[in-house]
Amino acid sequence: MAWIKIFVCIQLIALVQLCNCSIDLCPTPCSCFPLQTRGLIVNCSSRHLRDLPDLPVITVRLYLQNNLITSVSPGALDHLVSLQEFDMSGNPWNCDCQILYLKSWLDSIPVQRNSANMRCATPNTVSMKPFQNLTGNDMSPCRRTWPIKCKRFFIRDLYLIGLAVLVLILMSYVVRMARKLACRIAVNTCSRHKKTSNESYKSE
Repeated sequence: MAWIKIFVCIQLIALVQLCNCSIDLCPTPCSCFPLQTRGLIVNCSSRHLRDLPDLPVITVRLYLQNNLITSVSPGALDHLVSLQEFDMSGNPWNCDCQILYLKSWLDSIPVQRNSANMRCATPNTVSMKPFQNLTGNDMSPCRRTWPIKCKRFFIRDLYLIGLAVLVLILMSYVVRMARKLACRIAVNTCSRHKKTSNESYKSE
């Protein structure tokens, strides 16, 4: 019976430590609860949040419904590798080009979700449209911005390549001039040495 008491004590200590850890990691003003297995339940629903809070990496269940969140910054959810369930419905999502990250993230994760009730609030062309029904035609204005960005990167790359070629040409020129100078110095040294030898021979 003693080993049973020891086992129970160890479990209680682990549970207390997990609770303390959940309190430390829990973002303000959300509520967090440890799961019996592993990870946290993070409840941020109905907190009048306008931005996504700093979510702990051990989040398993995430509830962000009924807030004032309009967009999610790219990469803000990538660290939630243990996520199994989430709800982001009831937020006034702005489905412009900035929503592409969230849409792609939703389409790529195989977790339990309530995305059917996630609807766009703005712009007017997609108002009240469910996230899961957004298509490439709805995102067509965003495509116009991509070539511009690509063009900027292309011009920058061309500039860097041109600069690198110019540096190589200058280095090649410097090396060539250095070799010519070294040859001249060697020839002059040989000539002086030969002249000195001839003068010494004549004097003898």
